[in-house]
Amino acid sequence: MQNPPNYQLVADEMERLCGFKRARSSVEAYVKSHLSHLVPTPLRKPRTYRRFRRARIGELYQHDSSIHQWWPAPDKQYLLLTVDDHSGRNVAGTFVSAETTWNHFQHFRRAFETLGLPEAIYTDALSLFGPSSSTDHGDPKSQFQRALRGLGVAHIVAPTPQAKGKIERRFGTFQNRIVTLLAHAKVKTYEHADEILQMEIIRQNRTRQRSTARIPLDVWDRAVLENNGRLRPTPVSSLLDLHFSMRGSRKVNNDQTIDFEGRNYEIATTARKSVTIIHHPNLKFWVVDHPPKDVWPPILGTFGL
Repeated sequence: MQNPPNYQLVADEMERLCGFKRARSSVEAYVKSHLSHLVPTPLRKPRTYRRFRRARIGELYQHDSSIHQWWPAPDKQYLLLTVDDHSGRNVAGTFVSAETTWNHFQHFRRAFETLGLPEAIYTDALSLFGPSSSTDHGDPKSQFQRALRGLGVAHIVAPTPQAKGKIERRFGTFQNRIVTLLAHAKVKTYEHADEILQMEIIRQNRTRQRSTARIPLDVWDRAVLENNGRLRPTPVSSLLDLHFSMRGSRKVNNDQTIDFEGRNYEIATTARKSVTIIHHPNLKFWVVDHPPKDVWPPILGTFGL
């Protein structure tokens, strides 16, 4: 058993693994009565002040990452997590080995393809995201902001670490449960860890939250029925390819070729001295005449990696 004990996790796992259903309060009472040495005296915590939730689903997604030893391995792993602010629903969760722009792009692409586009994404000021909020008039300050701008999704940066308290508390919940579940399942791979993670996400979305007394999935479904949402339809796959990509420029050689990642590629004839690379790391890249905005410009070449 964990120290301090996670009574709800013990109750859930007793029911899932043994078919033995007991309320959290019953498990807690038993532990305190028979295993009191496992129950530390809690420290008094300062009072926290929480902002109000947004009024509609899809109006704001909170997004963050947590590096932690989620399962035994030489290197710690990152959990990327996105939560809808109105309903409290875990919109998407992903384990990755490194916190890169591309990993965040893949995470959001899956979320957008499943549920549609939100109105805004709320993050911290990590340079990967952009140090300040992106407006309709200012230049994007990162590849992340450029991608969201292209999809019509606003990016809001939390003014202080304390302003991200909701998703930070959600990470605490995951650490209290997932680490134990992954250890019990003897997880060694990201694929196996993701199976357990998705199971836990489904459980949390169907569980009444103590802070709100609401079930996230019920709140979400009710909002959908009442048309109380700000989600927009997912763009076609080709536009997601365009915007969820890494960008760069390359000089055009005299023989109408470019050099990219140590190799030489022949492209269609162009009068331009430099071209733009639309790059999906380790997968493919496209060469286009000029930096694209909302739609694909003429393509000079497509190459697999």
